[in-house]
Amino acid sequence: MKARSLWYVAPHQLEVRQVDVPDPGAHQVLVRVQVCGVCTWDLFIFSGGFQSFREFPFYFGHEGIGIVEKLGPGVSRVAVGDRVALRESTMIGAEATGHMAEYALQSEAEVVPLPHDGKPDECWMIEPVACCVNAVDQARVRSGSRVALVGCGFMGSIILQLLALSPVSNVSVFDLRREALDYARTLQQRAPVDIYDLAAGPDLAGLHGSFDVVIETAAVEPAFLLANSLVRKGGTFVVFSWQHHPFSFDFGDWHVRGITVLNASPAAAPDFTRCFYQSVPLIESGRIDLAPLVTHVARPEQAQALYEDGLTKNNGYIKGIIRWA
Repeated sequence: MKARSLWYVAPHQLEVRQVDVPDPGAHQVLVRVQVCGVCTWDLFIFSGGFQSFREFPFYFGHEGIGIVEKLGPGVSRVAVGDRVALRESTMIGAEATGHMAEYALQSEAEVVPLPHDGKPDECWMIEPVACCVNAVDQARVRSGSRVALVGCGFMGSIILQLLALSPVSNVSVFDLRREALDYARTLQQRAPVDIYDLAAGPDLAGLHGSFDVVIETAAVEPAFLLANSLVRKGGTFVVFSWQHHPFSFDFGDWHVRGITVLNASPAAAPDFTRCFYQSVPLIESGRIDLAPLVTHVARPEQAQALYEDGLTKNNGYIKGIIRWA
């Protein structure tokens, strides 16, 4: 079968190309992709930053939501017509495995059943929610904790929703972008949320070393350094973001202050698949709501402009999604 897919062909250049998608083999399923989220990783690839790992051209996509179209022999966990979330394939760039395409071939273990609940597919971006569930679970936020969230973009906003469900003392949000801070303000009716607009240059001296748990999601050096400074002696620093560039840091600071540092990467999760299943009832019940965070939806032919907005954070960009069906 031929299927359209979105290829990274050069820095800042996308093309819609056709790929061959075979019939599913034993314990495989063929999924007709409805939507695929554009992750920060996708934007990093688009920028040309991934070339040291894999040369252009290739296609990827790991936030797919779709409908099971065909089953291979031995499949028992899902049926034709089921709505599913697709797990990231272990083979980046291999044809038929990427989710940024009309069809994706996955193993039965790489799909997570979702309800047909009337929510649009854009609201079922379960992979990023699973990443955030993993981070909050690893952080082991205790009742009454003071928590700081440095960075409140798409992922930070999901983490903020999760923290709003927990019995924290308060959550302090630090960000530069109006869109992110505006969304954080909407949660002040649900939880004690304090807002710090870094673009306004607030005096943060009194906050240094005062938080039990600090979660950093911004993926830039200044945010990392700010987050580190906010952790109290003996507190917990959760590094959620993927810092793409090296920078100097005095690790002795963590030793002297007795800071517990956690790597909240999905690769460090004890059981990342379980995080997917934990996320399903949170989205289904509405306790995690992605609708206010999805700002850009485009067809594959218009993906170039969406990716540019995602990279520059123009036009109010928080989360982009490519719709295939």
